[in-house]
Amino acid sequence: MALLILPIWAAAAASDIAEPEDELKAATVLAFLQNAKWPDQTADPDLTVGIVGRPAFAQVLRRTLEGKSVNGRTVRVLTLKSPAEARCQVIYVATDRKQEIESALSGATAAHLLTIGESNHFLDSGGAINLFLADGHMSFEVSISTLDRCNVAISSKLLRFGKLRDLPKGKAPG
Repeated sequence: MALLILPIWAAAAASDIAEPEDELKAATVLAFLQNAKWPDQTADPDLTVGIVGRPAFAQVLRRTLEGKSVNGRTVRVLTLKSPAEARCQVIYVATDRKQEIESALSGATAAHLLTIGESNHFLDSGGAINLFLADGHMSFEVSISTLDRCNVAISSKLLRFGKLRDLPKGKAPG
């Protein structure tokens, strides 16, 4: 009987274990925050990042970002049960489950939140920035049209290091 319980417990606990690249993802999120401009940047003294998905990544993100100053704003990290409850500027979607991604993105797009995720189909689902490992290095891809809808400008100095999707001809990013 104990042998049957162990695989179920191990699968449930797997989402509570930080992945090796989580520190790199958190540092990349910080780089995006440092290189982003919101139209209402002075409206709120805090820059709040909401996270949906893996609790272990929420801990890494909180440890990396919480209390840091970015462009004169203090970073806060909130774990969200639902994106609808978010009073934040950024939502990080730490899951590869398509239904959870679409649920998180449905309210985020309407609220003009910057969305960052880590799934192969994140941009196809409507996300703005997708983080992934390539040859052992953290990389990213950005949907320029989604970024424009978010009304967030990301510096071209950062964007040049990633893969850009749907960039209109003749338009420079950032």
